[in-house]
Amino acid sequence: MKTSHSALLTAMAFCLAGFVPAHAGDEPKDTQESKGNFILSAEIRERGLYTHGYKALLGPDEKGNFFVGQRVRLNFGYQKDNLGFYVQAQDTRVWGETTGSTGNGLGISQAYFYMDFAKRFGFKVGRMPLHYEDGRYLSYSNWDEAPRTHDALFFNFRSLDKRTKVDLGASFSNNSESYVLNPYQLDNYFKYLLIGYVSHQFVPDFRLSILSVTDFQERLYIEEGENKIDPSRLYARSTVGLYLDILKTRKVSLLLYGYGQFGKLNTGQETIAGMASFKLKYKALPVLDFQLAYDFVSGWTMSGDYNSGFDKFLGSTHSFLGIMDFFSPQGSRNATCLDGLHQPYLSITYRPAPKHSLEFGGRYFWTVEDPEFVLREDFDSFKTYDSHNLGFEGSLIYKYQILPELGLEAGYAFHTATPVLELCNLIRPDQSKFAHFGYVMITYKPTLFNLDKHLAKHDD
Repeated sequence: MKTSHSALLTAMAFCLAGFVPAHAGDEPKDTQESKGNFILSAEIRERGLYTHGYKALLGPDEKGNFFVGQRVRLNFGYQKDNLGFYVQAQDTRVWGETTGSTGNGLGISQAYFYMDFAKRFGFKVGRMPLHYEDGRYLSYSNWDEAPRTHDALFFNFRSLDKRTKVDLGASFSNNSESYVLNPYQLDNYFKYLLIGYVSHQFVPDFRLSILSVTDFQERLYIEEGENKIDPSRLYARSTVGLYLDILKTRKVSLLLYGYGQFGKLNTGQETIAGMASFKLKYKALPVLDFQLAYDFVSGWTMSGDYNSGFDKFLGSTHSFLGIMDFFSPQGSRNATCLDGLHQPYLSITYRPAPKHSLEFGGRYFWTVEDPEFVLREDFDSFKTYDSHNLGFEGSLIYKYQILPELGLEAGYAFHTATPVLELCNLIRPDQSKFAHFGYVMITYKPTLFNLDKHLAKHDD
């Protein structure tokens, strides 16, 4: 699927016909009441983390760490009739440092304007989050100190009864205002991106949606032992996801989805891969929920120019495959030895009071493919490890909404490491340290000024 830049730009021009991605929580809503309205809001989030095997197991000579991350935001938006804009300034740091904890520091996280017309159509252009469904493939990743946003142009269609959404959009990336073609080179990102999304609510208890994402990567090759990039040659990879949301308003609800991935990786390898999940939720009591889930991610079985490993790309960086994040897109690259993943999951959520909730979770992980390691024990003997077992994670998360604008969250998790997981993390069996992780997070999100409310208050 090699693609020239000129042909790609022509294709993108025909594809742009209908999308606005979901707004982040602090953004102004498109309502009749917000005509000519200006809203100024803020966020301060302080989060202390104790990491002792978070994202990757600790070796015998490594020690855990404690640090506090801080995120500060100032949000302002204006809307008059069907036209508006939204800007979010953001600063992310770790207590004690001065350069910005994620390399971002102080900057503009979001900046876009939007317009709705004919009550059903609209467009949106600028820097914005891209988040669909539960974020398994395209996610804002709000857990991160600096969540992902993208520069893009989108259009959208919404039916008058709000049951149908049809979205299409595109984005492309450069590192500078270069007047000659040069490599983009950002790992696990994209040079060009095309998105299509269709969702329809057939009845209150049945919704079907389809998400299609095509990313274009510059060719990666090896020359004289070094990785090099050819920006004149692009490889396209498409990922299509199907979601079924069933009985959402009933005591027993079900979410089913599956993704297929095909095309070419940036190395030129053909890929056919998959990811699937189901989530069964039971509301036993008004204060008690049970959830049973299962996840599957295909492994990297390679045969010549073929690769079957599913790339989670820009999916959620936290919680779906455990809150220890061994298996998230930003977790340890060797956590499963690229052998794929099975994950059954059981959680219990208890709400002892209206503002309090406790969630108990248990997950078990094993590989899809057959990992096999042979280690020398001494000069004459070897030991073979061929188990699929990647261990168990237990977790507890507590949330307390102290005030409408002030929330507290705390969590703790542990993971029982296995010899295969240790070897995948490049640690000899029985040499890793006990993996556990904890955090305490407090978030304050005040609305500093709302013009509509201000005028109503002073209306004679």
